[in-house]
Amino acid sequence: MPSKRKSSRPAAPTAAEVDADADTLDQLAGDPNLIAGIYNYCDRWCERCAFTSRCLSFKMDCATRAHRPGAGEGAAQSFWDDIARSFALARRLIEREARRQGIDLDDVDALVEAEREERQRRRAAARAGSALHQAATGYWKAAKALLEAMRPDLSAAADELRAQARLGAGHPEEVAADISDALEVVQWYLFFIDVKLQRAVASRVDRTRDGDDGFPSDADGSAKIALVAIDRSIGAWARLRGHFPAEADEVLDLLVQLERLRRAVEREFPEARTFRRPGFD
Repeated sequence: MPSKRKSSRPAAPTAAEVDADADTLDQLAGDPNLIAGIYNYCDRWCERCAFTSRCLSFKMDCATRAHRPGAGEGAAQSFWDDIARSFALARRLIEREARRQGIDLDDVDALVEAEREERQRRRAAARAGSALHQAATGYWKAAKALLEAMRPDLSAAADELRAQARLGAGHPEEVAADISDALEVVQWYLFFIDVKLQRAVASRVDRTRDGDDGFPSDADGSAKIALVAIDRSIGAWARLRGHFPAEADEVLDLLVQLERLRRAVEREFPEARTFRRPGFD
């Protein structure tokens, strides 16, 4: 008999699992060494972060994965299961806090619901009409196409470096490490820049409407991490350009796109560069 295909639908966590996650979060959040909000404006690259031991998001992720049946089985399925679990946890935390505050969540005011829908509409319109979003999309599409086109040259470079290593010529290990690192940086931030810029322009809509509430600007914070990603991508592409002269012109085009995008972000969010990210700045 043919084996049944494993469902790709996210597995809904049980009520007991969600309660356990909420209890774990409450326990972890009491650690005085944690940096409050450090995860809000990071680049999500935990493997390269020096502050994972002080990050509640990282600790929570490790704790839930360690106790999850089948952890590590199928990256795509795990991703969607994580999303489902995160939504369930967020809802449970809201329910707990509502009970503490004596709030009836079932008593939803029609006006409040209408305002929420209008807010979502404004945010979506801001993202769709953003020149920054369009420029960032143009960048990742061009970069993705170039990376695909570079595959033969990357393979040839790997063969050449292996040959040099066998002959003991040059410094092939250093070159290979530099190429690998630059590629990792480019690929990590490929879509990240666009995502964070969309969040920045959407958050700015709320701030413009509600005024300065005394809290750090999410728009500036999101633009700041997008700028960090642009800076690092420019550095990585510049390194790759030195290793692959055949693609020098194409890489230069990407560098020009990124530089224009960087300047546009700095114009639209003049306070972004001075935004202080918890733990990082």
